[in-house]
Amino acid sequence: MCNTSIDNSVSTNFFNTFHEKHPYLLHSIIIALTTIALGYVFLLFIDVFTSHGEQRLVPDVRYLPMDEAIAKLEAAGLKWDVSDSINYNESYKPGAVIDQDPKAGSYIKSIRTVFLKVNALHDRMVNLPEMAGIMSVRQGVATLQSMGFKDVEVDSVPSANSGLILQVTVNGHNVAPGKPVSVKAHVRLIVGDGSIDIINPDSILDAHTIDSIEQRNYEEEVKRYAEEQKQRAEQARINRVDEKKKADVEKKKQQQQQ
Repeated sequence: MCNTSIDNSVSTNFFNTFHEKHPYLLHSIIIALTTIALGYVFLLFIDVFTSHGEQRLVPDVRYLPMDEAIAKLEAAGLKWDVSDSINYNESYKPGAVIDQDPKAGSYIKSIRTVFLKVNALHDRMVNLPEMAGIMSVRQGVATLQSMGFKDVEVDSVPSANSGLILQVTVNGHNVAPGKPVSVKAHVRLIVGDGSIDIINPDSILDAHTIDSIEQRNYEEEVKRYAEEQKQRAEQARINRVDEKKKADVEKKKQQQQQ
């Protein structure tokens, strides 16, 4: 018991003496030992938080419907996310997984995420631009192609307007500008060929049609002239009545003054 007390006293004296002679060195040693201890504890816990040594096999979910791919990844204990939804590709089913990252057969930690690239559920839709009566056939075709349309047909019809788009149909139907349509749709541009000479109406109208138009114009002109004459006569009558009233008022004023 006495020896133990002597040993403790010697140790305490040595520590105090060392602290007095080398205070900065002692502090450095304590900091170093503390850092080593904390680093060791950190390494012990990092294995737990990062699932060190726990590897999961990535299943192949390509070409599967989205719900089946998700079920397969979750069954393997893996997280998932959609990294991209590409334009509709007819080679794959709508909503099917096209590609994955990491690749199938890879070993990854369970905390990592498998990113999926998915085929769109339907064709990409765009608003049909206004072209009829505004764009030339060259402008119209270039505009449609820049928007992603592949199936564009151009038909020419007799018209005085050469190269002007006269009508636009989508899959055989008239569609108003601004309406959403699929870029996979068949677009038909009806374009004037410039074959009609608007200076000479005989090139597009026969004599009977011209006579009928002239007769209608003559009858409409007669009706218009008769209506104008009727309106003028009515206005003249109103003016005469007004003048008579004014004359009567003046006559009464003169009689009162006399």
